[in-house]
Amino acid sequence: MKQEQLHTSYEQLLSAAAGEGSFVDAVESMTGAFGGGGGAVFEMNRKTGTITSWASRSLFIGDDAYSAHVNSINPRMHYSMRHATGHLIFEGRFTSDRSMDRHEFYDWLERFAGFRYFLGSRIYEDGDVSLFHSIEFSRRHGHPDPAKIAAFGRASRAVGNAWRAAARRGLSDEHDPLAAWVPEHLPWSIFALSAGGQVLRMNGHARALIDQGTALSMEDGALCALDRNSGDGLRRAIGAAISGVSSEALVARRDGPAPLIAQLVPMSSSPNAGPLPIAALLYVSSSIGKARADAGAASRIWGFTSAEARLANILASGADLTEAAERLGISRNTARNQLQRLFAKTGTRRQSELLVQILGVLET
Repeated sequence: MKQEQLHTSYEQLLSAAAGEGSFVDAVESMTGAFGGGGGAVFEMNRKTGTITSWASRSLFIGDDAYSAHVNSINPRMHYSMRHATGHLIFEGRFTSDRSMDRHEFYDWLERFAGFRYFLGSRIYEDGDVSLFHSIEFSRRHGHPDPAKIAAFGRASRAVGNAWRAAARRGLSDEHDPLAAWVPEHLPWSIFALSAGGQVLRMNGHARALIDQGTALSMEDGALCALDRNSGDGLRRAIGAAISGVSSEALVARRDGPAPLIAQLVPMSSSPNAGPLPIAALLYVSSSIGKARADAGAASRIWGFTSAEARLANILASGADLTEAAERLGISRNTARNQLQRLFAKTGTRRQSELLVQILGVLET
């Protein structure tokens, strides 16, 4: 995969979430990063098969072709509807090439768009409507390999996060206009921040995180990290988001070695933000705690050496560079040099950016 392009597509997703960029651009960039020929994000009514929103530059479905006919014969949709949201789907999981040769849908897809294989995910649902993300591959591209499948799982969750944030723009309740921005049903701790960095509203997951007293606290209405080093990084990230730049930080926890991931979406410059005083949204996730070693996948995707892959895995467990050097039995200078090579190979500049990238192949 083209990691620098994938990193760019994540930045474009955050920009689209804030109303400053295009989902079409982000989808196209992500498709290219995965080596696909086409890609799309779309909402579909599961009862009627009707497409309600569509973001793609490389796939064009026409006025009625997809919703009126193709969905009715599409085995990927049949498979997706039988499974819970959040699953990944690809041809090799449920149908053979021989079956594809005899199937009307795949014949239509190849004649119409030149595509044969795909990666897909039904990301979430809202009532009767589900959000789907897919990347299409030609015969020349072939089936996606396991490393791409693993990375696509993380990429699709990022797509869903950004799409949700964008969809909430303009939504409000006259009695509680901030409620739509910090929903309770999403699996993140979400904080709505003012231009001064004050917490305007948080969801239940966020309140529970504060109550745990293991990573974050509230001081005079502002969010603070209990760990001093994490606090500096979090303050910088919040300041960047308030000024209009998407950002991220790692927040150490007292109850375990794996830090939390804090990702911030700037909102104040969005033309659709309306009168709400939200300057940025902060999403906090603990998914980093599920990381495990997969040196083979890391080596295939980024060309890590075995030593670099071991360092990446230890950093993903929550260790700082000094601790990682001690565990590896190398000097801190050697570890620093390896870290610089990890930055160069993944197109990142900070350790938090690096970990966000490698978690796609280090997840359980």
